[in-house]
Amino acid sequence: MAANTIELALPAAEHVLAATLGAPWRDLLYVPGPDFTSSLEPGLFKSAIVVVPADGPAIRISSIVMPAFGIELCRVQLEALPDYRADMLGSFCEPERRGRIFVMSKERDALAPRPTDRSGWSYTGPSLGDRLGRVERVRLIRERVAANLGGQQVGWAADRGLVIDVRDSEPCLVLASAESAEQALFLPVPRLYRALLSSTAAAPGATARDLLGYGEWPEAFELALETRALRVP
Repeated sequence: MAANTIELALPAAEHVLAATLGAPWRDLLYVPGPDFTSSLEPGLFKSAIVVVPADGPAIRISSIVMPAFGIELCRVQLEALPDYRADMLGSFCEPERRGRIFVMSKERDALAPRPTDRSGWSYTGPSLGDRLGRVERVRLIRERVAANLGGQQVGWAADRGLVIDVRDSEPCLVLASAESAEQALFLPVPRLYRALLSSTAAAPGATARDLLGYGEWPEAFELALETRALRVP
């Protein structure tokens, strides 16, 4: 890799948390809001998410964002969440639970929680409870980049996401978001993002480079992706 490099790898504690996700989940929660869905990418959801394992404490997944080389680099971030307001969060396993948002009171002197009822602000698809109850393995997606920027060789390695392998079903993906540290990207079905798992799955205009946000890099750019199974030590 180039001499001018940056490493955005999961620290040991987060590595252990990620490994514990490779077993059945009891629930998957999200923060409702205006950026939760996208008309341009149906089936992709943007939010900090909370995994509730069948056995063990909840784990929050969001992103860490770092400006570098004129762009935003990012990696997934995992945090143990011993306490949280489940009533404020929506659920992918029980879609009727849409969470709550804070809105200004009629007197405009305070914020008050209200049910989420705006279109696109919450999950309305089929329950994922059965699929997520069959999670059997989690893999880490690491990107390695060597590129040219203004005649200088630069590079980075970043842990960009997790592949959630489900028995007798397609995997789910959780990816870091360069747009906001308070978000991660969740894809119940990989769709175009299968290109991150296999180069033969790339569709025109949806290569791994495009999907990870590097499609407009102006100079030489080499991207390599690797996935690695995580296991609890």
